[in-house]
Amino acid sequence: MNGPEALIIAFVAGIVSFLSPCTLPLLPGYLSYISGLSAEEVRDRANTRAVVGPALLFVFGFSLVFTALGAQASYIGTLFAGHRDILNRAAGVFIVLMALFMLGVFRIPALFMEKRFHVGREAGMWSSLLLGMAFAIGWSPCIGPTLSIIYTYAMTVASVQKGALLLFIYSLGLGLPFLLAALFAERILGSLGWFKRHYMAINRVGGTVLLVMGVFLLMDQWTQFLSPVMRWYANFSPPV
Repeated sequence: MNGPEALIIAFVAGIVSFLSPCTLPLLPGYLSYISGLSAEEVRDRANTRAVVGPALLFVFGFSLVFTALGAQASYIGTLFAGHRDILNRAAGVFIVLMALFMLGVFRIPALFMEKRFHVGREAGMWSSLLLGMAFAIGWSPCIGPTLSIIYTYAMTVASVQKGALLLFIYSLGLGLPFLLAALFAERILGSLGWFKRHYMAINRVGGTVLLVMGVFLLMDQWTQFLSPVMRWYANFSPPV
Protein backbone atom coordinates (compact mmCIF):
# COMPACT_ATOMS: atom_id res chain seq x y z
CA MET A 1 0.00 0.00 0.00
CA ASN A 2 2.24 2.77 -1.27
CA GLY A 3 -0.26 4.80 -3.28
CA PRO A 4 -2.80 7.53 -2.49
CA GLU A 5 -4.72 5.23 -0.14
CA ALA A 6 -1.77 5.16 2.28
CA LEU A 7 -1.63 8.96 2.32
CA ILE A 8 -5.39 9.16 2.95
CA ILE A 9 -5.08 6.81 5.92
CA ALA A 10 -2.13 8.81 7.28
CA PHE A 11 -4.14 12.03 6.99
CA VAL A 12 -7.17 10.50 8.72
CA ALA A 13 -4.89 9.14 11.48
CA GLY A 14 -3.63 12.69 12.02
CA ILE A 15 -7.19 13.97 12.41
CA VAL A 16 -7.98 11.15 14.86
CA SER A 17 -4.90 12.18 16.85
CA PHE A 18 -6.13 15.78 16.94
CA LEU A 19 -9.50 14.62 18.28
CA SER A 20 -7.92 12.56 21.06
CA PRO A 21 -8.77 13.48 24.69
CA CYS A 22 -5.18 14.49 25.34
CA THR A 23 -5.08 16.95 22.44
CA LEU A 24 -8.52 18.45 21.83
CA PRO A 25 -9.37 19.50 25.41
CA LEU A 26 -5.94 21.13 25.72
CA LEU A 27 -6.40 23.13 22.51
CA PRO A 28 -7.33 26.42 24.24
CA GLY A 29 -4.30 26.03 26.50
CA TYR A 30 -1.95 25.39 23.57
CA LEU A 31 -3.24 28.40 21.64
CA SER A 32 -3.03 30.57 24.72
CA TYR A 33 0.51 29.49 25.60
CA ILE A 34 2.05 29.80 22.14
CA SER A 35 0.45 33.19 21.52
CA GLY A 36 1.05 34.63 24.99
CA LEU A 37 -2.63 35.64 25.17
CA SER A 38 -5.32 34.69 27.64
CA ALA A 39 -8.03 32.20 26.63
CA GLU A 40 -10.51 35.05 26.20
CA GLU A 41 -8.06 37.05 24.08
CA VAL A 42 -7.49 34.02 21.84
CA ARG A 43 -11.23 33.96 21.05
CA ASP A 44 -11.21 37.64 20.08
CA ARG A 45 -11.22 38.04 16.27
CA ALA A 46 -9.01 41.11 16.63
CA ASN A 47 -6.17 38.87 17.85
CA THR A 48 -6.38 36.29 15.03
CA ARG A 49 -3.06 37.28 13.44
CA ALA A 50 -1.32 37.11 16.82
CA VAL A 51 -2.57 33.52 17.23
CA VAL A 52 -2.10 32.19 13.67
CA GLY A 53 1.61 33.06 13.39
CA PRO A 54 2.68 31.07 16.48
CA ALA A 55 0.25 28.27 15.49
CA LEU A 56 2.00 27.94 12.11
CA LEU A 57 5.39 27.67 13.85
CA PHE A 58 4.00 25.12 16.32
CA VAL A 59 2.66 22.92 13.50
CA PHE A 60 5.90 23.34 11.54
CA GLY A 61 7.87 22.25 14.60
CA PHE A 62 6.08 18.95 15.15
CA SER A 63 5.90 18.33 11.38
CA LEU A 64 9.70 18.53 11.17
CA VAL A 65 10.11 15.91 13.88
CA PHE A 66 7.39 13.56 12.61
CA THR A 67 8.72 13.75 9.03
CA ALA A 68 12.22 12.92 10.24
CA LEU A 69 10.78 9.96 12.18
CA GLY A 70 9.08 8.75 8.98
CA ALA A 71 12.36 8.89 7.07
CA GLN A 72 14.09 7.04 9.91
CA ALA A 73 11.42 4.33 10.00
CA SER A 74 11.64 3.76 6.25
CA TYR A 75 15.42 3.57 6.40
CA ILE A 76 15.15 0.87 9.06
CA GLY A 77 12.66 -0.91 6.82
CA THR A 78 15.07 -0.87 3.87
CA LEU A 79 17.52 -2.88 5.97
CA PHE A 80 14.96 -5.70 5.89
CA ALA A 81 13.97 -5.26 2.24
CA GLY A 82 14.56 -8.95 1.57
CA HIS A 83 11.89 -9.82 4.13
CA ARG A 84 9.21 -7.35 2.98
CA ASP A 85 6.36 -9.88 3.31
CA ILE A 86 7.28 -10.66 6.91
CA LEU A 87 7.59 -6.94 7.67
CA ASN A 88 4.14 -6.27 6.16
CA ARG A 89 2.56 -9.00 8.26
CA ALA A 90 4.32 -7.79 11.40
CA ALA A 91 2.98 -4.29 10.68
CA GLY A 92 -0.48 -5.80 10.24
CA VAL A 93 -0.28 -7.49 13.66
CA PHE A 94 0.85 -4.25 15.30
CA ILE A 95 -1.89 -2.22 13.62
CA VAL A 96 -4.55 -4.73 14.77
CA LEU A 97 -3.23 -4.50 18.35
CA MET A 98 -3.26 -0.69 18.31
CA ALA A 99 -6.76 -0.65 16.80
CA LEU A 100 -8.03 -2.97 19.56
CA PHE A 101 -6.39 -0.65 22.08
CA MET A 102 -8.25 2.32 20.58
CA LEU A 103 -11.50 0.32 20.76
CA GLY A 104 -10.90 -0.25 24.48
CA VAL A 105 -10.40 -4.02 24.27
CA PHE A 106 -7.28 -3.76 26.46
CA ARG A 107 -4.87 -1.17 27.83
CA ILE A 108 -1.17 -0.64 27.14
CA PRO A 109 0.27 1.39 30.06
CA ALA A 110 3.36 2.43 28.08
CA LEU A 111 1.15 4.42 25.70
CA PHE A 112 -0.05 6.56 28.59
CA MET A 113 3.47 7.71 29.42
CA GLU A 114 4.53 11.18 28.38
CA LYS A 115 7.94 12.81 28.34
CA ARG A 116 7.43 16.43 29.28
CA PHE A 117 9.61 19.15 27.80
CA HIS A 118 9.11 22.56 29.37
CA VAL A 119 9.76 25.27 26.80
CA GLY A 120 9.77 28.87 27.93
CA ARG A 121 8.71 31.86 25.86
CA GLU A 122 12.02 33.70 26.06
CA ALA A 123 12.33 33.55 22.26
CA GLY A 124 8.91 35.13 21.79
CA MET A 125 6.87 33.77 18.90
CA TRP A 126 9.77 31.49 17.86
CA SER A 127 9.31 29.57 21.10
CA SER A 128 6.27 28.04 19.38
CA LEU A 129 8.58 26.21 16.97
CA LEU A 130 10.48 24.63 19.89
CA LEU A 131 7.22 23.82 21.64
CA GLY A 132 5.97 22.04 18.51
CA MET A 133 9.14 19.97 18.34
CA ALA A 134 8.86 19.18 22.06
CA PHE A 135 5.23 18.14 21.53
CA ALA A 136 6.33 15.64 18.84
CA ILE A 137 9.28 14.27 20.82
CA GLY A 138 7.20 13.97 23.99
CA TRP A 139 4.48 11.98 22.22
CA SER A 140 1.30 13.25 23.90
CA PRO A 141 -0.05 9.97 25.29
CA CYS A 142 -3.33 9.77 23.41
CA ILE A 143 -1.78 10.27 19.98
CA GLY A 144 0.52 7.33 20.72
CA PRO A 145 -1.65 4.60 19.13
CA THR A 146 -2.33 6.31 15.80
CA LEU A 147 1.17 7.78 15.53
CA SER A 148 2.67 4.36 16.32
CA ILE A 149 0.58 2.79 13.57
CA ILE A 150 1.68 5.25 10.89
CA TYR A 151 5.29 5.08 12.09
CA THR A 152 5.20 1.29 11.93
CA TYR A 153 3.64 1.32 8.48
CA ALA A 154 6.36 3.71 7.28
CA MET A 155 8.79 0.86 7.88
CA THR A 156 7.07 -1.17 5.16
CA VAL A 157 7.19 1.41 2.36
CA ALA A 158 9.69 1.24 -0.45
CA SER A 159 11.86 4.30 0.19
CA VAL A 160 12.96 6.85 2.77
CA GLN A 161 11.23 9.60 0.77
CA LYS A 162 7.88 7.78 0.90
CA GLY A 163 8.21 7.19 4.62
CA ALA A 164 8.94 10.87 5.20
CA LEU A 165 5.95 11.81 3.02
CA LEU A 166 3.70 9.46 4.98
CA LEU A 167 4.54 11.14 8.30
CA PHE A 168 4.34 14.58 6.68
CA ILE A 169 0.77 13.83 5.58
CA TYR A 170 0.04 12.57 9.10
CA SER A 171 1.33 15.93 10.38
CA LEU A 172 -1.03 17.73 8.00
CA GLY A 173 -3.96 15.76 9.38
CA LEU A 174 -2.93 16.76 12.89
CA GLY A 175 -1.88 20.32 12.01
CA LEU A 176 -4.62 21.61 9.69
CA PRO A 177 -7.40 21.37 12.33
CA PHE A 178 -5.04 23.14 14.74
CA LEU A 179 -4.55 25.97 12.25
CA LEU A 180 -8.29 26.17 11.59
CA ALA A 181 -8.81 26.48 15.34
CA ALA A 182 -6.32 29.36 15.39
CA LEU A 183 -8.07 31.07 12.47
CA PHE A 184 -11.61 30.59 13.77
CA ALA A 185 -10.92 30.36 17.50
CA GLU A 186 -14.19 31.90 18.65
CA ARG A 187 -16.34 29.49 16.65
CA ILE A 188 -14.28 26.30 16.99
CA LEU A 189 -13.35 26.61 20.66
CA GLY A 190 -17.01 27.16 21.36
CA SER A 191 -17.76 23.78 19.73
CA LEU A 192 -15.34 21.73 21.84
CA GLY A 193 -18.16 20.46 24.02
CA TRP A 194 -19.74 18.62 21.07
CA PHE A 195 -16.48 16.85 20.22
CA LYS A 196 -15.94 15.90 23.86
CA ARG A 197 -19.43 14.43 24.10
CA HIS A 198 -18.94 12.37 20.94
CA TYR A 199 -15.30 11.44 21.45
CA MET A 200 -15.98 7.75 22.12
CA ALA A 201 -17.94 7.39 18.87
CA ILE A 202 -15.23 9.19 16.88
CA ASN A 203 -12.53 7.06 18.48
CA ARG A 204 -14.42 3.84 17.74
CA VAL A 205 -14.88 4.75 14.09
CA GLY A 206 -11.15 5.50 13.78
CA GLY A 207 -10.24 2.29 15.60
CA THR A 208 -12.54 0.23 13.37
CA VAL A 209 -11.01 1.67 10.18
CA LEU A 210 -7.52 0.88 11.43
CA LEU A 211 -8.61 -2.61 12.52
CA VAL A 212 -9.88 -3.36 8.99
CA MET A 213 -6.64 -2.02 7.56
CA GLY A 214 -4.54 -4.20 9.90
CA VAL A 215 -6.50 -7.38 9.18
CA PHE A 216 -6.27 -7.00 5.40
CA LEU A 217 -2.60 -6.05 5.63
CA LEU A 218 -1.96 -9.12 7.78
CA MET A 219 -3.73 -11.31 5.20
CA ASP A 220 -1.80 -9.60 2.39
CA GLN A 221 -5.15 -8.62 0.86
CA TRP A 222 -5.09 -4.85 1.36
CA THR A 223 -4.25 -4.03 -2.26
CA GLN A 224 -6.98 -6.36 -3.53
CA PHE A 225 -9.46 -4.88 -1.05
CA LEU A 226 -8.83 -1.37 -2.36
CA SER A 227 -8.41 -2.27 -6.02
CA PRO A 228 -11.96 -1.15 -7.07
CA VAL A 229 -11.40 2.25 -5.47
CA MET A 230 -7.96 2.58 -7.02
CA ARG A 231 -9.30 1.63 -10.49
CA TRP A 232 -11.90 4.36 -10.14
CA TYR A 233 -9.19 6.78 -9.00
CA ALA A 234 -6.96 5.90 -11.96
CA ASN A 235 -9.78 6.31 -14.49
CA PHE A 236 -11.34 9.38 -12.95
CA SER A 237 -11.10 12.55 -14.98
CA PRO A 238 -12.74 15.70 -13.65
CA PRO A 239 -15.19 17.45 -15.99
CA VAL A 240 -13.76 20.29 -18.03
